[in-house]
Amino acid sequence: DALSGSVGGLEAQLDAIVRRVLASRADPAAARRLGISHVRGILLSGPPGCGKTLLARELARSLGAREPQVVNGPEILDKFVGEAEAKVRELFAPAEAEWDAAGDASALHVIILDEMDAIAKKRGSASGDASGVRDSVVNQLLSKMDGVVEAGNVLVVGLTNRPELLDEALLRPGRLEVQLKVELPDAEGRRDILRIHTRAMRQN
Repeated sequence: DALSGSVGGLEAQLDAIVRRVLASRADPAAARRLGISHVRGILLSGPPGCGKTLLARELARSLGAREPQVVNGPEILDKFVGEAEAKVRELFAPAEAEWDAAGDASALHVIILDEMDAIAKKRGSASGDASGVRDSVVNQLLSKMDGVVEAGNVLVVGLTNRPELLDEALLRPGRLEVQLKVELPDAEGRRDILRIHTRAMRQN
């Protein structure tokens, strides 16, 4: 069951994403024959505290993926030339190694990039040394995501409060192609969240 009941108020969003991703994961060979491409990236946007990280983690669980790598965008930036790009490559390395060894039988690897707008702003929008580093990171990220065409075991989930700041190239088909705005929960969603967080107390 994709919906574990642990994402109060977000079940509909999770269900829509899982169905979209599973369309290519259930039978990769058949998907290729039918021209169904592997979903390489998802963008979740919304205000702070709306559940983006929780939704991304639950998505990985629902898809039977390996423990997701969760990285805050600012952690990738580095003042030394080439270091930030190397960090991006390291994120994809485990999935690439498993794909080389097992192909379609490899498990799904989910990379969650929180505060993605910190590293993937529109190229040329920053000033000084920061501009060059961020532009290089965007280029490296685009390169690795394009490489996922061959390796069908990687899913990048970007999280941001400011989607308008992201480089447009990342939002094109084949990259962060599934885009979902996550709103703050309504009254029913808040009740669901309260029930989830008090479940353990009731069981005890």
